Amino acid sequence: MLAQTPQPADQDRVFTSSTDGTWHSSSFGSVLLSQISTPGTVFPLAMTETSTRRPAPEPLYPAEKSPTICSLTELTSLPTIMIVKSRYISPSHWLYSVMLMLPALKWLDKEMVKQEECWQGLIHCKSLGECLRTRRILANSPGQYGSYILDRAVSAALLQNYLRSFEQIYRINHVPTLQRELETFLQDRASVNHECIVRLQLCFALGALTYDDLFSLRPYALQWIYEAQSWLTNAEKSQPSISGIQIMCLLQLAQQTTESLYGDRISALSGNLLRSAICIGLHRDPIGLPRMLPFQIEIRRRLWTTVLELVLEASIESGQPVLISSEDFDCSLPSNLNDDQLHCESTVRPIPKNPSLHTDSSLQIALGQSLTLRLTIAKLWNKVKQEANYATVLQLSPQLTATRQILTNTLKNLGKNTSLLTCHMCEMVLMRYVFALHLPYMLLPDSVFSHSRRECIDAALHLTYRTMPVSDTNESLSELIQQANDEDYCPEFGRLIVCGSGSLRSAQHIAISVIAADLNTMISERGKIATGSALRVVEERWLLKAGVAWARRRIEAGQENVKDYVFFAIVLAAAEAVLKGKPVEDEMTERCKEAIADAKTLLSDMTGGTTFEPASAVQNAECENYLEDIGAFWASDLPSLDWGGFMPMPHS
Repeated sequence: MLAQTPQPADQDRVFTSSTDGTWHSSSFGSVLLSQISTPGTVFPLAMTETSTRRPAPEPLYPAEKSPTICSLTELTSLPTIMIVKSRYISPSHWLYSVMLMLPALKWLDKEMVKQEECWQGLIHCKSLGECLRTRRILANSPGQYGSYILDRAVSAALLQNYLRSFEQIYRINHVPTLQRELETFLQDRASVNHECIVRLQLCFALGALTYDDLFSLRPYALQWIYEAQSWLTNAEKSQPSISGIQIMCLLQLAQQTTESLYGDRISALSGNLLRSAICIGLHRDPIGLPRMLPFQIEIRRRLWTTVLELVLEASIESGQPVLISSEDFDCSLPSNLNDDQLHCESTVRPIPKNPSLHTDSSLQIALGQSLTLRLTIAKLWNKVKQEANYATVLQLSPQLTATRQILTNTLKNLGKNTSLLTCHMCEMVLMRYVFALHLPYMLLPDSVFSHSRRECIDAALHLTYRTMPVSDTNESLSELIQQANDEDYCPEFGRLIVCGSGSLRSAQHIAISVIAADLNTMISERGKIATGSALRVVEERWLLKAGVAWARRRIEAGQENVKDYVFFAIVLAAAEAVLKGKPVEDEMTERCKEAIADAKTLLSDMTGGTTFEPASAVQNAECENYLEDIGAFWASDLPSLDWGGFMPMPHS
């Protein structure tokens, strides 16, 4: 159920955030807490254990005097910038959701400093993960393509998986042409050029995400991605082309969903994709360009819409600025046409279907209608001169709610031709913008921001019920869930959330974090809330347990980093300790050890117990470079760079 639109009285409140603030550091990175002000009202930067208000912030703290995350008892000011492993990230990044669970984050920070059993266990898991990553590398020779194509049945299944999922939303290929290319390739591999092989293999890589529950074809997917990178590198000397842009789109989509490339590098890749698309004029509507065939017109419109989707997604996921605005392009959305209406050489313009009828372009059009609004939301936080004020958030919120409702109605009107999988994928795209818009304000306890809290909680519950198998709950709660949901669980979507990365992971991570934060708020206020909220506590406790199970399944599916599993296990332990009246830190310590031991077992089963340089793993952790890697418990999706250039230096 969508959250209610804020009342006019709320919209009159104007809250602005400035870049003035205080940096708080931890083992995992630093966060800037900025002042929030209203006419005549200034909120303190943060509530700490030693003070409740701070004077005007000093220009720059010496490194040894910078306050830490552990000094915070709660947030009363916006976290507007994070520096994690030398990377600058803005509030749309999923990592900001970790601030919702401040007690668990503070406890984990202390454990990293102590470097005792939990810390050493994480080192061991990291070593096992590196070994697992190394074992996935298949033998290859530069310049060779198609050596790891699987048999006909598997190849056909992978292509169908791709066509049923990603191609429905990110229109990149002309499906009849792609299917003919596959058939030709399977009959005579020598008759197909490298470009065709690379395009097919990237489709296979994306289809492999839903092939089984364990992403068993991950090594092949990574190999196919590597070959595409190699081909693009060799093709850079040639001029940009439509087929080249298609492969770039497929490559970015495959890299971010299979975790072969992460946040900031995906953002850099999307910048290259955007510039390449502009170089061949995809940003301009074909009607205003020299005359071209109807087939070319539609392919260009589809491809440009896909480029915008990928650029926006990369910006939101990486917390980096969007490099384009709505004034920079005039290309229209695609027409409501099926692929079989488009023929390469035909000069006859096909007649678009009625918008209420489902076609191969319906879902892309439905999502594309919200591109301007989503550009605005992405720019709200991901720009240097932030003028984020709550009045703007309250203005954009009902627009986003209306957009989500329109999408929901459109998907229902399209009928049975729209699969449950693609419906959930479309909904999740917009859900990510709900979190991007509201999450920074959900971190704040002031009741003024309650609208943002409601929006985040509603979105989190909606998404979690879409992704959680009913079997993950107890019998009584399972019955309630089945009665409350009018749609069946979609196994393919569940596979995507377990096996996929990028927004497939981050949206779920944020949703679980929001639920955990709401649960912690309710159990910390027990006795002050209505008795009926006890049912909500039971519900969210089970959802949090399902979140821990989801993180564990990701390890079973080949995710070599254990951070989500360990952290959510700690968060669950803290909540259950409060409910049972047990010492919170003792319970977190015990549950952390259990989760790490379980993760070790899972990783060891996949690696045969072999670790990466096992004899020196703990000893090397004493070195600064290795400490930096361990400090990347939450930053493992960011390549290793030196902290030095970003840390405040002591005054001389």
